[in-house]
Amino acid sequence: MSCFFWNVRGLNKSTKHSVIKKWVEEQNFQFGCILETRVQESKMQTVGNQIFKDWSILTNYEHNRRGRIWVVWRNNTRLSPIYKSGQLITCSVKLEGQEDEFFCSFLYVSNFASERKDLWNDLRDHCDSPIIRNKPWIIFGDFNEILNMAEHSKGDDTRVTYGMREFQEMVNYCAFTDLSSHGSLYTWSNRQENDLILKKLDRVLVNNKWKMSFPQSYNVFEAGGCSDHLRCRINLNIDVGERVKGKKPFKFINAIAEMQEFRPMVEAYWKTTEPVYMSTSTMFRFTKKLKALKPKIRQLAKEKMGNLVKRTKEAHDTLCQKQEENLKSPSPQAMIEETEAHEKWELLAEIEEKYLKQKSKLHWMQVGDKNNKTFHRAVMARVAHNSIREIQRQDGSVTKKGEEIKEEAELFSVSFCSWFQMTLRELHWRNFKFCYHLGVQQRIEVD
Repeated sequence: MSCFFWNVRGLNKSTKHSVIKKWVEEQNFQFGCILETRVQESKMQTVGNQIFKDWSILTNYEHNRRGRIWVVWRNNTRLSPIYKSGQLITCSVKLEGQEDEFFCSFLYVSNFASERKDLWNDLRDHCDSPIIRNKPWIIFGDFNEILNMAEHSKGDDTRVTYGMREFQEMVNYCAFTDLSSHGSLYTWSNRQENDLILKKLDRVLVNNKWKMSFPQSYNVFEAGGCSDHLRCRINLNIDVGERVKGKKPFKFINAIAEMQEFRPMVEAYWKTTEPVYMSTSTMFRFTKKLKALKPKIRQLAKEKMGNLVKRTKEAHDTLCQKQEENLKSPSPQAMIEETEAHEKWELLAEIEEKYLKQKSKLHWMQVGDKNNKTFHRAVMARVAHNSIREIQRQDGSVTKKGEEIKEEAELFSVSFCSWFQMTLRELHWRNFKFCYHLGVQQRIEVD
């Protein structure tokens, strides 16, 4: 199941109609939106029927005379609007075969800072709403602003603007993260030969509930040809891009080294194995001993850190229960139980924080203060960013199956290595001929 959005920069030309219609039919989208149509309201129904025959269409002409946002959906999809403005249409969406609904916000953000500020406030209100807060929520469209300097082709020459800071504050307030994305970083170009500028103005943001409900979802930005914006397709299918099962590589968790059992285990193993002495094979022997130590470290991690998140939550629930019991019926025994529960939770929470901090790569946070929700979000974002959901084969076709993605990656690796070896041999031969001719020339000059 999938959806789409595209800033087409005008929809009055029939040539654009055929491009959009063909793309929508090939991808079999369930719903989506067209931005910046510039179609008069009187012509909306005619143009809409030419491209989206037998689809339902929702617009915001009552808020903007140029119809900046067209939301479209098929008959097998239930879409109910809950909020509309000149820059935003928010709907509840229920797909065929799915039990639960989710919320989707379609955006075309204004170029004016004052109007953008109104939109950011609307999104904050959405986030605070009890209707949306506990449901999966996805937001996509043309934001007309970048989040950081890396999203500008001339980022080194550009300063952080007030508009960027307001955008960042809204994203942080709502705890949005970018959906896993394939394709180009930049989604817009000014198409000027002398002063080319590229930016990431189009994006897909999701909340934490979305990542839990649709962990395998992703979006792809690709060229459409008839607009200065890239078009975007979003795949929502939970079963798409399943992970290929295989042996996990060994990763040393720093928190293990601080456990009481770690050092005695290493010392006992080191004493019972062949000692390392200075010789030509010292490094080999040392590496071999470390490699043999891996299973013991892995077993210790499994015993002490297995189901760590669940155990930490259970310890916190137990601590809260003991605190309430101590307040209702205070006694020395109740105080002892509360203290023991607090020590157990604090130990597990510190281990969990260190583990998640290392896994999420958040080295900038020196003191976590047990703010493990931040680490959880960072881990999920990192996993999503590093995942490959689909890949284009050499024949141009696209595959979304895990095993086929693995096979294609292996074929590319072999092909690349072969090409690299041939290129290297050719460079060596050219250098040899150059040195040979240079030596001959030098001998002639000496003679």
